Amino acid sequence: MYSGMLNELGDLLVDEIDIDSDVVDDVDADIVEAIRGAVRLRAAADHVLARLAAQAERVGVAKRSGMRTRELLRCNGMTPTAAIRCLRVGRALPELPTLRRHSAHGFLSGEHVHAVVEGVTHVSIRTHSPIGSSAMAEVESTLVRHAIAGAGPAELMRLARAAAIAATPPRDSVPAAEDATLNEMAWHQSEDGRLQGTFDLDVLTGERLISAIDAASRPRPMPDGSQDDRSAQRRRADAFGQLIECAVRASSADATVGVPKTEVVMTVPIGDPMPIRLNWLGPLTERGALLVGCDTSLTRVDVDSNGAPIAVSETRRLFTGAVRKAIVVRDRCCVKCGAPASWTDCHHIIHHTDGGPTTIDNGCLLCRSCHTAVHHQGWEVFMGPDRHPRLIPPASVDPTRTPQPAYHRRTMRLDPDVRRHAA
Repeated sequence: MYSGMLNELGDLLVDEIDIDSDVVDDVDADIVEAIRGAVRLRAAADHVLARLAAQAERVGVAKRSGMRTRELLRCNGMTPTAAIRCLRVGRALPELPTLRRHSAHGFLSGEHVHAVVEGVTHVSIRTHSPIGSSAMAEVESTLVRHAIAGAGPAELMRLARAAAIAATPPRDSVPAAEDATLNEMAWHQSEDGRLQGTFDLDVLTGERLISAIDAASRPRPMPDGSQDDRSAQRRRADAFGQLIECAVRASSADATVGVPKTEVVMTVPIGDPMPIRLNWLGPLTERGALLVGCDTSLTRVDVDSNGAPIAVSETRRLFTGAVRKAIVVRDRCCVKCGAPASWTDCHHIIHHTDGGPTTIDNGCLLCRSCHTAVHHQGWEVFMGPDRHPRLIPPASVDPTRTPQPAYHRRTMRLDPDVRRHAA
């Protein structure tokens, strides 16, 4: 291919397109065929752009011009996001032969190619396996097959996350997808006075958000009986406003309305190599499942060899009613940080999956951030002989790992008699 060939092809295509008439005749077969050809042409163009971006970076074209490669792409008409994606794909293609072959033939869109690159990179980082290894080649082939079969970029990333979870041995570190300490939310007022913002949430918080929004954003008939003409984005925005209003009312001193019920569904296969999955955001590690597990109810579904349900049984494991009230009376607040009881959930001291009963002596109040610390940062909780919970900090916090009483009982240590009673 010589340097001017792409410009000539572009000029030829532009000359063939008449802006004042249809691209092809109004014949179904012709329209579908033209769409298919245009999609393949776009995919091939994305592939060429990625390779050219990597080549420009390799030979130093942008550096000699006093700019970075993505700035060179932007100066030639690409948007910042597309330039970054194009450069990332171009760097990865030499190490991904299966993806490179299908991309060069125009079988995968630029979005699908980028999703496969991101998925393989994610698995490589999580498993500490180089991208050129046989394990990564298998992941690459799997993602490419699903992309060709019609899976979207989001589904490809879910498959990659599932593969990473299945291949990664248990470690003390928390996966980025489940690390609540990385959560961020920012907003600003736009020029027209509207509030705009962004958020970056862990998978559990995101699952709760999507579940709550989805439950309140279903289409509803208009007053005249016609169908709901709101877009999906508008319905979600209306649902978000409704949830905020309910939350504000429920948190007031004279609350007369409760927060709408939000159900988060987590599927845990038993004796099956398939990963634990959330309904909306996909795969979850065992640690993440334990974090959700205390405040859940269990429904066992038996399936046959084809995956069809054959029996359902429900097991209650929640601290509800009188048991929760008794624990609130005893603990008063989060036993670790002192957050109000209304901000906490009752959690098993010994996990329900490990045989821990749902009783007063096996429950304590923990807010969500402290529950995360207990599971991921080395804190331990046990029930003292006086039937009050105690916490053992990790060695990084207290090298002696001296047990601490629950938050609201720590001030009692100022009184020698009470301290002696609580010891």
